[in-house]
Amino acid sequence: MHSRSESVSPGEIWGHAVANITPSAMPAVTISLVAIHSGNFTWLAYSLIGLLMMLVALQIGILARHFPSPGSLFFYLSNALHPIAGMVAGFVMITGYFGALAAAPLLGGLFLEQALAFYWPVQGIAWIALIALFYLLIAWRLARRGIEISARWGLWVEIFSIACIVLIAAFTLGHYGWRDPDQWHFSQLRQGPFTQALILSLLAYGGFETAGNLAGETQAARTAIPKVMLFSVGMVGIFFVAMAYMEILAFSHIPSAIGNSPAPLNRIAEAIGRPWLGIFSDLAMATAAFSATIATLNSISRILFSMAGHKVISPYLHFRHPRYGTPTRALGLLALLVIASTVVVSIARFSILSVVGTFGTFTGLAFLLIYSLANMATPLYLFRQKHAWRWFSLIIAVISLPLLLKVLTVSLWPLPAGGEGAASVLFVLLVLIVFIQGLLWARYKPQKLHHMVELVDE
Repeated sequence: MHSRSESVSPGEIWGHAVANITPSAMPAVTISLVAIHSGNFTWLAYSLIGLLMMLVALQIGILARHFPSPGSLFFYLSNALHPIAGMVAGFVMITGYFGALAAAPLLGGLFLEQALAFYWPVQGIAWIALIALFYLLIAWRLARRGIEISARWGLWVEIFSIACIVLIAAFTLGHYGWRDPDQWHFSQLRQGPFTQALILSLLAYGGFETAGNLAGETQAARTAIPKVMLFSVGMVGIFFVAMAYMEILAFSHIPSAIGNSPAPLNRIAEAIGRPWLGIFSDLAMATAAFSATIATLNSISRILFSMAGHKVISPYLHFRHPRYGTPTRALGLLALLVIASTVVVSIARFSILSVVGTFGTFTGLAFLLIYSLANMATPLYLFRQKHAWRWFSLIIAVISLPLLLKVLTVSLWPLPAGGEGAASVLFVLLVLIVFIQGLLWARYKPQKLHHMVELVDE
């Protein structure tokens, strides 16, 4: 048996989960998409969805308590719902998280280039790709050396990222004050556009469930990981609501609309007479992308390791380094795939933001599907066990499942244009292929499905 450490602290697990959520992206980029529809009530959209996602985190936390495994929802759903559901979740998580992994270094390169442009105006896709590969190399080395090292680095990098954004918020509130009565006039709230804002804001919270991927390297995983899931959603929710309020307040004094601004924090920095603060916005995203690269490497490698151990994919990947205890073969495979995708983007000279949007579509759909399956699985499992929380879990599912399925439906149809549409089609095809493969195994190789619910060395 390969040695491995089991000393990852709750703080490091929290940092890992938050890095996967990448909260810095919300105030720096994605708030513009939500604010187009919600306007002065953007803070309310993030508040309501934050409460919903805390309910989802409770559901997944229950599964994590009963079935701790680095395979997270792959193993949870195999046991609580059905092995075919676990297969679907496993492959969806691998491909969905890989979308985030492939996009994160490129996004980091883009924003680091923008931050450096003030002093060193060198631009071009080749430079961005080179920075992305540098990001990947450092992240891979940290992830290979051990989860404690990489999780600790990811935590501190994420703290720096958030601190940069909080600095901009502090200067903004010092300039404009904090009162904005327009954000409290609920009579002006319009249900149709606001519903669309709820749909878009939901995706900002995705990634908290990756705390479960560290179950094999965490002491008291059954209690620590569910708490971290809930705590990470609550903390980023508070951050999202506060930043949404601040940015809407600031744009009430700016002629242009926040929905038309691809970099709202940079626009705010210019408006308050401190354009140099925009560098901190770029640095926040650049460092957040680095922590996301580390976190997604750690997450996907452990899902691959677990699925290989259950013989869903090649057992070759079920290997831990004899000294570091990390799934080095899985990490190496992921690094090679990211290098290949980065080289393709560089040679083809694709737009970085369009690539990120395409990858992000796949990742968002993955979140929606696994959260929906978890909301089905948890109450079913608890009712089978006659657990005391079964009715509570059912109430949560009745509240959250319809909205999750609504968001999933709206995201898939009508089919988006361009790369996002292609990603949506590929997502549906992946789910169908894995589902059909599961049915074939159930008919001809039932032992493979049985092995998925057995405990293996993880």
